[in-house]
Amino acid sequence: MESWRFDPLCIAEDGPTVNAASERQDKFRIKMLMRDGERRRETDLLIQKRYAWRGYGQVGVADEPNQLTMNAELFGRVYATVTVNVDSPAGLALDATYGAEAARLRSQGAKLCEFGRFAIDPSARSKRLIISLVHLLYIYAHRVKGCTDILIEINPRHRAFYERLLEFEQIGAERTCERVNAPAILMHISCAKIERRLNEIGGKWRELPDEKSAYKFALSAEEEEELVARLGY
Repeated sequence: MESWRFDPLCIAEDGPTVNAASERQDKFRIKMLMRDGERRRETDLLIQKRYAWRGYGQVGVADEPNQLTMNAELFGRVYATVTVNVDSPAGLALDATYGAEAARLRSQGAKLCEFGRFAIDPSARSKRLIISLVHLLYIYAHRVKGCTDILIEINPRHRAFYERLLEFEQIGAERTCERVNAPAILMHISCAKIERRLNEIGGKWRELPDEKSAYKFALSAEEEEELVARLGY
């Protein structure tokens, strides 16, 4: 993982709803999270604060070998974070709640990954910021690691967000996630579907003002190829 190199990626805002540090003249910078240091502690604190606000239990510190975390930072502060875990013989965290569903996909030949530990400061809500983080993790999981399917275990109250903006579909009934002691459902999207939607609308937010999907705020197909080439994979 140490060989992974991301130059900071600047993300422009998509509207006046993004009000963090309103006097700023800078843009969010998307960075890979290192395994230790002050950013690690700040990231874990953001996750704990947002989960506690929702009434969830404590979330353990993430430190898995097949894991990548991307942060959105501004003026040295972490405003958003999301992590991807690539499936391995050790399994995924969601196996504890949705092992049967994950096993069924594996038996069909899917190479799975799990998106999790998503948290965003309420002062920095931005569709473009969110999809930029998701898009970069998709590039890592699919283009670099060869994953075919993405799973995410969420609270049912967030279902509409993932369905409408990110086009996930529910594949697991509501259960209790013991890790955070809260209700959960399992959502799924194939990397093939993301690729198709990126090719259709990626980077076209100006041309498609009425499009609800957040994929219009993602990198265009040309920009994605340039980024993959820059990474050397």
